[in-house]
Amino acid sequence: MTDTETRLRDYLQAQAATIPSDAAGPGLDEPRRRRHWPVLAAAAAIVVVVVLAASLLTRSGDDTEPARPPGPPVPGTAPQVPYTVDTDDALHDGKQVVRIPKGADGYFFGRVAGGGWLGSLMPGVGKFQVGILTPKGTFRTIGPPRSGGQVLSPDRKQVALFHYLSNTRGQVLVFDITTGKQVAQLPAAPGQPDMLGWNQDGLWMGRGKAGLVVWQPATGQQRTVSVPGFDGAAAIPPAAGTVVLSAKVDGKRCLKAGALRDDGFKLQQQYCDQGPEQLYPVLSPDGRTMIHSQRSEAIDVNTGRVTKLKLPNKMWDTLPLPTFENGSYLLTLTDGGAGEGGKALQQLFRCDVTSGDCKLLVKDANGLQLHTP
Repeated sequence: MTDTETRLRDYLQAQAATIPSDAAGPGLDEPRRRRHWPVLAAAAAIVVVVVLAASLLTRSGDDTEPARPPGPPVPGTAPQVPYTVDTDDALHDGKQVVRIPKGADGYFFGRVAGGGWLGSLMPGVGKFQVGILTPKGTFRTIGPPRSGGQVLSPDRKQVALFHYLSNTRGQVLVFDITTGKQVAQLPAAPGQPDMLGWNQDGLWMGRGKAGLVVWQPATGQQRTVSVPGFDGAAAIPPAAGTVVLSAKVDGKRCLKAGALRDDGFKLQQQYCDQGPEQLYPVLSPDGRTMIHSQRSEAIDVNTGRVTKLKLPNKMWDTLPLPTFENGSYLLTLTDGGAGEGGKALQQLFRCDVTSGDCKLLVKDANGLQLHTP
């Protein structure tokens, strides 16, 4: 039983103890004939409330779920998110195929308003700059050199980045993608924040021992968010108010789903299990389903229901992470270990997170990377 359940049980038992043993409602038999029913009813209420609270707030990796009926067949169509194939040095996004110019990094951070994909230019050692790969295959830089950690605004019209002023000091800047003009900035400070994501609440950043900070560039307001056990990783969908944070709680690794409120972080669902690895959260665009990549499981944020994804091998759980195409379908690489000659054995699957059914899309996915839509 968790601390939350224990406290809830103790509170309800204390309240039940205040009910007189001979209490009865109007129209009932005389108290002497029903003296035990109020206490029994209160005890039953305790059990019901504790069970409901446990099922709605916290789930464990040891919980089991009844089998689900099969859902509609998972489509085998081509992935509708950007990805690159190293042997071709090209970005594939639906029917678009764009050659990646020399010096541009092969990883992208999402489509931008007006066309193109957010990426990085890395022409040499120690040289790096944020920019946009255009549909014509050219690369347009944004912001100053020695900048990275780029994150798109929810409307995909602005980009936040971290500019290194030195090896130990820098500042967060925001630029308009169309004009390239700077529109906001934070004062320079020591250390590099982890640029976690940008949603309706603002730009989420991890500042080490200082914890979580959410900054709203439009107003300049900045607030610290307290999340017990937070250990640095997050999934922040731009269009949803719900986020998922990784945490260590009572020696367990956990995914904490919740939303930012006036009084702080409101926990909606927590899913914990034992394991040494840090979890890298993945959350659907609608904020309804979080992914536990280590266990190949999809957890419904509202109900806590766990769906096991029917994959032949372990999900790829390091960067780049599995990626949602929409609220129902997840794209993931599988880690099949090493084959002959040490060659990695990877395959690409599309999984329905509501049924757990998965469809093989690419049998030999070595060199293929998934990218943020």
